[in-house]
Amino acid sequence: MGQIQIIVEGMTASGKSTIVNLLSERLGFKIMPEEFRDPLDLLSRFHYDKEKWAFPMQLNFLVTRFAQYMCASEENEYILDRSIFGDKVYAMLYYRAGAFRDSQFGCYLTLYDALLRYVKLPRLLVLVRCEFGEIMRRIRERGRQDEIDAVVDYWRSLYDAYMPFLDFVKSELPGDLNYIELDLSDPAFIRTPSKVDEFLGCVKSFFPERNFS
Repeated sequence: MGQIQIIVEGMTASGKSTIVNLLSERLGFKIMPEEFRDPLDLLSRFHYDKEKWAFPMQLNFLVTRFAQYMCASEENEYILDRSIFGDKVYAMLYYRAGAFRDSQFGCYLTLYDALLRYVKLPRLLVLVRCEFGEIMRRIRERGRQDEIDAVVDYWRSLYDAYMPFLDFVKSELPGDLNYIELDLSDPAFIRTPSKVDEFLGCVKSFFPERNFS
């Protein structure tokens, strides 16, 4: 059994995909993309009736994310865009908002804890942060209707839920968590070679055995 090399986490529109692609193109890691097996279109259903569909949607995402995690753990080559840790952040958010009943959230936690026994920490966690105003600008700019339809209060709640993410992951599994916090509030980051090289140099320091070309 191998180990996931890097997990890139952060809320919607924070810049996760930018970093995943950068690490793949410049350092040669394989991408395990974010992918939902959603044959019942649960995400769309959720946006129209959160109380009815939040629970089945999150169960589906949790199981799918766990399968991705296990697949990515088979080799020492993969980057994962989001993880089951991030899924729990969403589940806790919906529970606090009243979209989950107590019994449903208890069922979710039972399954999550059972799956977590088969998970180990990645070699490195990159937590992408971004100022809230910039996140909202990006959401409007990219024009995904389900994101635009969500109210600002929802995005603010999600933003606040991600603030203690590092402490949350550290509490979930034993062991030392290697991590980098990266602020991508500046949209020019990816076009600034000095900033990109500094970030990549920091990532390389966590993989001394690799021969990065």
